[in-house]
Amino acid sequence: MKPFSYARASTPAEAAAAAARQPGARFIAGGTNLLDLMKLQIETPAHLIDVNGLPLDKIEPTAEGGLRIGALVRNTDLAADERVRRDSTA
Repeated sequence: MKPFSYARASTPAEAAAAAARQPGARFIAGGTNLLDLMKLQIETPAHLIDVNGLPLDKIEPTAEGGLRIGALVRNTDLAADERVRRDSTA
């Protein structure tokens, strides 16, 4: 694995700013296989931005009747959400 730098973002704005400052930076969060790809040198980012601690794990209704799905919503939580289950059978 090639060397890389690492930062943990404390806000979404901080994560976006860090990515803008570091060309080729990659976000890392739960459920990703990025580290496995880095071990195989398929992915070789110079900088990782950890977004695991950000409050992006909510499923919220929109004014238009849709759903806003946060970037950190787990697949099992999304599949279990009553609104998703109801609308996916239509």
